[in-house]
Amino acid sequence: MPNDTPAATLNAKEERRILRGHCWAYRNEFAAIPDGLADGQVVDVLAHNGRFVGRGFYQADGGIAVRVFSRHADDPDTAFFTRRLAAALALRRRLFAGSDVFRWVYGDSDGLPGLVVDRYGAVAVARASSQFYFDRSQLIADCLMAVGEVAAVHFELGGVVRRFGDLPEALELEIDGVRAELRLGASQKTGLFLDQRRNWPVVRELARDARVFDGHCYHGFWSCHAALGGAAAVTAVDSSAAAVEQAQRNLELNGVADKCAVLCGDVEKTLAGGDAYDVVILDPPAFAKTRAQAAKALGRYQALNAAAAARIAPEGGFLVTSSCSHFVDESMFLEAVKRAIVGAGRTARLLELRGASPDHPVLLAMPETAYLKCLVLRVD
Repeated sequence: MPNDTPAATLNAKEERRILRGHCWAYRNEFAAIPDGLADGQVVDVLAHNGRFVGRGFYQADGGIAVRVFSRHADDPDTAFFTRRLAAALALRRRLFAGSDVFRWVYGDSDGLPGLVVDRYGAVAVARASSQFYFDRSQLIADCLMAVGEVAAVHFELGGVVRRFGDLPEALELEIDGVRAELRLGASQKTGLFLDQRRNWPVVRELARDARVFDGHCYHGFWSCHAALGGAAAVTAVDSSAAAVEQAQRNLELNGVADKCAVLCGDVEKTLAGGDAYDVVILDPPAFAKTRAQAAKALGRYQALNAAAAARIAPEGGFLVTSSCSHFVDESMFLEAVKRAIVGAGRTARLLELRGASPDHPVLLAMPETAYLKCLVLRVD
């Protein structure tokens, strides 16, 4: 059959990175892009000599012109999405046997660039960054419900939501022994920040009989693990009133609310006016959304971690600090934290350098898929 898919031709030698497994073709890498392509339209990527490189979808805005979803001339139909979703689900079931909460699809790493899907029991929550997926939201929802045997799908693109199936107002979940409530309409992104899932339990070992500070607590999972690990007292802070309300509810569900104080406010200011702590946890939102914001973000990370180091008990304690800013890499974040520790007049030893939970696998051909840095430090 003739191929009527429009084709965009790369400049000479620009195909090499894509042939090695990268999924992004940048606008300035193309010699020719057909006129009139619609946002999200399927397009073939060709090398300068006409060789087929991959099939993807066009993005009208931004530096990435095409996101490649296949090295073959695959049609993005029911069979295609069923294969990709089934493969992704099989990996998560191996990684999290017995659990029905996990990140089901992690974009490029699962062959679906620009799409993330979290599974929360009988509900799948999908978030797309391209019109390509939103145009196929019914098809994808049908595949999610068929492959994963979920009953409902919450699908979002840029604040526009489509709902498929019977979506409950709230879900009660259990994640590695911690009970939680999730209200889809009141949560950020896909609901929970599951990238920290394997890192939350680290504080159990550190928190026994300790005074714990949980900065940017969101829905309170660090606090729940600390309290369940035997913390003497936990102070949890977030600037979002909705997050604070949900954190309080989750602490109550786990029977540990009596030892936790949950506050709505600025984390750095709360630290500055607070008591000494044996364990400080920092899990802020991304301070750098673009490369141009990286330098300013480093200053914010340094100030925040300096405030934390200053509040750790004089006899020493632990700092668990994270960055989810893609444009602040591991070495940059380590340097900012080091400067913060020195500036606070303390010394520190790095006990662990951790990343995202394995349901956020890193595609080796795409370092961009690695973004989370979590440091576990002993501070003296």
